[in-house]
Amino acid sequence: MSATDTVAPTDERAVAVLDLAQRAATGYERPDLLRQVERVRHRVTDPQIRVLVVGEFKQGKSSLVNGLVAAPVCPVDDDVATAVPTAVRHADRPEAFAVWAADSGNAPPRREPIALDDVAAFVSEAGNPGNRRDLRSVEIGLPRPLLASGLVLVDTPGVGGLGSTHSATTIATLPSADAVLLCSDASQELTEPELEFLTMARDLCPTIACVVTKTDFYPEWRAVVELDRAHLEHRQLTAPLIPTSASLRSAAAAGNDRELNLESGYPVLLGFLRDRVAGDVAGLARRAVAQVVMGVADQLAARYRAEREALTDPAGSANLVADLERTQERVTQLRGRAARWQQTLSDGIADLAADADHDLRRRSREVVAAAEGAIANIDPGVAWDDLEQWLYRAVNTEVVASYAMMTGRAEELAARVAEHFAEQQGAPPADVGVDVPLERLDQVRPPTVVEPESASVASRGLTALRGSYGGVMMVGIAGSVLGFGLFNPVSLSFGVVLGRKAIRDERERALSQRRQQARQVCRTYVDDVTFAVSKDARDGLRRLQRTLRDAFTEEAETLQHSTTEALNAARQAVRADQQERSRRLEDVDAELARIRQLRDAARDLVDDTGR
Repeated sequence: MSATDTVAPTDERAVAVLDLAQRAATGYERPDLLRQVERVRHRVTDPQIRVLVVGEFKQGKSSLVNGLVAAPVCPVDDDVATAVPTAVRHADRPEAFAVWAADSGNAPPRREPIALDDVAAFVSEAGNPGNRRDLRSVEIGLPRPLLASGLVLVDTPGVGGLGSTHSATTIATLPSADAVLLCSDASQELTEPELEFLTMARDLCPTIACVVTKTDFYPEWRAVVELDRAHLEHRQLTAPLIPTSASLRSAAAAGNDRELNLESGYPVLLGFLRDRVAGDVAGLARRAVAQVVMGVADQLAARYRAEREALTDPAGSANLVADLERTQERVTQLRGRAARWQQTLSDGIADLAADADHDLRRRSREVVAAAEGAIANIDPGVAWDDLEQWLYRAVNTEVVASYAMMTGRAEELAARVAEHFAEQQGAPPADVGVDVPLERLDQVRPPTVVEPESASVASRGLTALRGSYGGVMMVGIAGSVLGFGLFNPVSLSFGVVLGRKAIRDERERALSQRRQQARQVCRTYVDDVTFAVSKDARDGLRRLQRTLRDAFTEEAETLQHSTTEALNAARQAVRADQQERSRRLEDVDAELARIRQLRDAARDLVDDTGR
């Protein structure tokens, strides 16, 4: 809508530092260091800032996305609900793609172009009920300054609310998100499911916010915001509350009305995305760049420091060479398969996989036990909707807790492995991220619905007739011996009693059957979730092991390269005469000064980020 509708420009200073490091690595003929620089460059030049827009059914999620990009890309009719995640990203021209899951584990997702006018037929419950097209997501590209810096807005399914099977899809995407915007309209304060979801999101996503929508429809929205703030404080959630109105935003865009745009609340939301979300992502990227470049500078300087020490202290050069030889031997051991860090990594992954599986199964059993306890005291046919929502929330809560435990332990393991390298002169790899995605959780089918009792009046009458007939005949025949008729008041009364008992027994049998069905449905659903998440955990930990192994192996090779260069330079300095020493010392000091400038430029990035 305006020039201020942007999130974050490219970090030119970080790019300049990377360019300087690239020239240095190339000039000093260090392809190993050049690869490190190139790997971290994409975090600055091609950032991806994923923002999930979540919420209950018809809380204004799609309208919020449309208001941010100033285009009706997500369907928002009153009878339309989002059934498939919709990602809105930058593109040179308007475009849309339907995305299906990959046919095999290593293949990329299948993408097919679709018309923008047909998006509703793919993403809405009306056009794609129950996601019968089996879509993974829909991607929409727009030429918007807001999106040009890497911002990706994801409109998540809201069918059935946060306490539904669609919440599993949202939960599965939380670890990959940079921020979560929970939409809740101003008609009422935050509900218990919404607060539970915010608590879960806090454990999986670095930044969360609550967007109060439709403020133009509800004059008392300020009171609702204060109630929401009290709920967040009670839950110890630091999520900001941002009141917005998509209608005012649309009207302001149509009339280019700056004051109306301010009243819509969207400038505050854009400020949050720019300062908190993009700022945090940019800060992390800057720190990663600084750590990599400072590590590159240290590796480049190692050779010249050793050479300078040998040049300025010929008497101690023998000890210097001996120290470098011992260092080279230790670094060579780091590259071996029997290296201690390899054993730490292998044993740590095995222990973590076993502990994660045990933790998940324990939590699953607790959910099943709680569900069975609740089922024993209710009629599942009558209360199934409430029980189903509780089951979704309980399972999602435990999955998130188990996932948080696993990722926390994985980060600790990466730190323990890095300690083996901290003993040497090199720094540990800077960009070793712990990524264990939940890829199969959204593929778990929802549980079967337990139907309420549906016996008709005729059916109950037939049950009563079957139960009473035997009693009437038995008492009637016994009474005929005494001269009474077959159908007498006593036999009929007895038949009524037995008929009522038959109806009661049938109801109890049907209730018992529904409870048994509900128990089986809950067990099956929890088992399916456990199976899916357990598979994700095992696969993710294996990928993590390979990632850490490759990263630390490369670090060991870099250390050996630097140590070998330092050792050769020191040996050469020992053999030099006095005139050569003086001339070479000037060259070495000049090289160290240039490398120091590179390191200072990288350190300034971190210092500026901290201010």
